Amino acid sequence: MKTVVAAAFIALLATGCGGGDDSVGVHDLAERLPPLYDPASLSARVIPNSDLPPEGTRSLFDQLVAQNGALPYPFESVVDWLATLDAQGRRPTTVLIPHGRSLQKGRSSFADPRVVLSADITPPPGSALAPPLRGRLFLGFVDAADEIEVLSYNEAAGRYEFQLVQDYCEGCTPRIVYARRGVCLTCHQNAAAIFPVRPWEETNAAPVIAERIVAAHPEAANLHGAPTSVRLAAPEAIDNATDIANMIPLAQRIWLDGCGEGGPGDQCRRELLTEALRYALAPGSYDPASESATALATRLATNWPERGFEVPDNDLNNRNPLEDDLYQGGWLAGLKRAVFGRDAGGDDQRGEDKLEAFDALPPLPAEFDPLTRRPPARWAQPRDLDAVYALAQAFTPTDIDRLRRTGGVNAILAALNDSSLNEHVGAVPFRRTEIMLALLARLGADARATRWGLPLTELSPPIREGEPPLQLAADSPLKPFETYCFGCHRDNPNARLNFMAGGTEADVLDHIQATDKIRDALDYERYRGTRKAGQLMPPEGSWQREHLEQALANGDDPLTPMREQIPALFDF
Repeated sequence: MKTVVAAAFIALLATGCGGGDDSVGVHDLAERLPPLYDPASLSARVIPNSDLPPEGTRSLFDQLVAQNGALPYPFESVVDWLATLDAQGRRPTTVLIPHGRSLQKGRSSFADPRVVLSADITPPPGSALAPPLRGRLFLGFVDAADEIEVLSYNEAAGRYEFQLVQDYCEGCTPRIVYARRGVCLTCHQNAAAIFPVRPWEETNAAPVIAERIVAAHPEAANLHGAPTSVRLAAPEAIDNATDIANMIPLAQRIWLDGCGEGGPGDQCRRELLTEALRYALAPGSYDPASESATALATRLATNWPERGFEVPDNDLNNRNPLEDDLYQGGWLAGLKRAVFGRDAGGDDQRGEDKLEAFDALPPLPAEFDPLTRRPPARWAQPRDLDAVYALAQAFTPTDIDRLRRTGGVNAILAALNDSSLNEHVGAVPFRRTEIMLALLARLGADARATRWGLPLTELSPPIREGEPPLQLAADSPLKPFETYCFGCHRDNPNARLNFMAGGTEADVLDHIQATDKIRDALDYERYRGTRKAGQLMPPEGSWQREHLEQALANGDDPLTPMREQIPALFDF
């Protein structure tokens, strides 16, 4: 009898108070997800729901890393790097969440809280049409997980991409991969960002949460580049950025499905673009009841779903994790931790399957669980002009300044009817860059404006989560390259720097032997102390360089066996 009672009590602990069916794991739930919208719709056909980005497109994150040459390490260096992209050097917004609701929640704790970053930064004006970053790039990092979760926009595809930086740790070879999209959509039900609502008691804006983090790190004002204590303005800024992100998929659906196909659909999209630019150019004087806005609403109504377009809810209910007895100091909390191992954190969890660890945790009450299907926030109607406002904020302040210098609002609006924009208002995603380039060319102004980012031919192929990393034999000649070089030159989105790619040891060795510049980069004896010392690799300031210098100081020589793999000038 006692055994039965104990088993029943443990079952009660596992189910919590109101959680869903705890037998359903994230994998299972991902398989059961309903489509985001009608699979026969134009938007579903134009914007696929594949794990990898549609051919000919890449994520904003891939482009940023490729242009930088590599992803910095450690994470505080990522925060510093993103700050350099801001016109005024402002740092991206960060909060710390020790006990949240992400797939990393089993690895985070007060000693190792999850960093959530929103790229609330504005690139400086330049000839390239730099994209807006606010609401288009979010990162989540837990040191104990050795992983960064990435959500970033893919303008050419008209969708957000879910990515992971795996093995992000000292001594590791990081891999930037595209995540299993169906798994991500179990929580990110609009394929965009989500965040709790005010007062954000899971974050370090809550004094009691900040105090617990500071108690674990009494000497640290920052963790991984994020302040240990922040004002409410920080989570509010992230919340606002996720609201921006949430409207973009809706705007794309209205752009495609709300307007429809064929000539009438193209004309509808042209009118929608016109209204978006009217608002972007003069938001203070925009009249949503004007003749042109009313005409657009009338045109949209011909294709509008009877119920309207769903405006998904990206807001999670505020939750105070300290009110959950799982985190309290009493006997019940102790029993739960003994049964489930919650809040263990630390190195003993490294290497665990993240989804298995997540599913093994007791479920949250349904009202707090991001896996619970959320009803729409509302149903958009034609006269709401949601897409007008959402598409308007795709144009940056630099875009608007460029357009205003071309001859005034009337000239801009007249140019929108030019045939040069035909392909950009057809059955394709709304792409702000292509529209800007076409408009500027038609207006004959600012001819210096260029497309931002590297051409796709200069990016290496995207990698899907689950593709196995290269396994080296114990005596492989590639071992020192793995230690000192793979971090920047393998699985790098920049194809020029990805010269240690390959599925087998032989492939990688062939690529290395075909890259004779490696010899100079490793010729420390010749270049150390000269003006060419800057070309020595690994670069100064990297952990790889620190380890290499330490090895040399200890009498080890990893350089010679690496150089021996590179043919000399007259080798045949």
